[in-house]
Amino acid sequence: MDPVRAIYLAAGCLILLGLVLTWQAGEPSTWLLVLPAVAAAGTYALAPQIRWRYWKTHPPDLPTELAPLLERFPLYRALDLDGKREFRRRAFLLRENTEFTGLAIDNIPQDVRLMVSASAATVTLYREEFLIPGFENVVFYKHLFPTPMHERLHASELHPEDGLVIYTLNYLIRSVVEPHKYLQLGVYEYSRALMYTDPGVRTTLEAQQLSYYEVEQLTDFSERALKDFVGLEELDLAAITYTVFHTHAPAFASRFPERFNSLRTAFAPYL
Repeated sequence: MDPVRAIYLAAGCLILLGLVLTWQAGEPSTWLLVLPAVAAAGTYALAPQIRWRYWKTHPPDLPTELAPLLERFPLYRALDLDGKREFRRRAFLLRENTEFTGLAIDNIPQDVRLMVSASAATVTLYREEFLIPGFENVVFYKHLFPTPMHERLHASELHPEDGLVIYTLNYLIRSVVEPHKYLQLGVYEYSRALMYTDPGVRTTLEAQQLSYYEVEQLTDFSERALKDFVGLEELDLAAITYTVFHTHAPAFASRFPERFNSLRTAFAPYL
């Protein structure tokens, strides 16, 4: 249920009742006309905050046609029923807390919005406070893009000064649908956002950080392939380590059990 819509409906009913009583009595029912109108106006002004406070304690589940998309996320598949429910709750809230903008793209599909929010939910599922403050804006380009920070064409970027996460649409989709073929850009950029807001996370990850050679052992992603896919010559190995920790967990646990267990201890899901 949308709490804002419910308030509008209740206010409308009271105003209608006030109009009926005014017509019958011949005198205006001021309280039934003015107060609901004031409540509706206040609700309109505070709609995002009202929805957020309500949904934090009463989050609706995701539409059934979108739920199978979450099976693309290894962490979601590994959770029990209660864990899956919590993951969906967080993905829904993260989606509602994010502003999506498309450049030369008329509409960002709901499944793409869920890919982004589920990536963020993966990164922060070990925390009770799962929002990443300051990164509530996601921008999509239709094609590879340059920016003032990186003038060469690339597929994703974190821009902390403006609180932006930027993606090339089809590259993000490809990385989520086939995380064993491509670096999962959603998890990668949100890992970087988390490390920006909480430097202690970077310290923990860098202590267990994989080299490019070790990443290739786990994933078959060579250093050159990773840089060509993202489109940048400098990548964040700590964020790559956290990404493959989620997307290639069995191989990680088998080849580097001590480092995997250290990361699992630090980033076990908060449930």
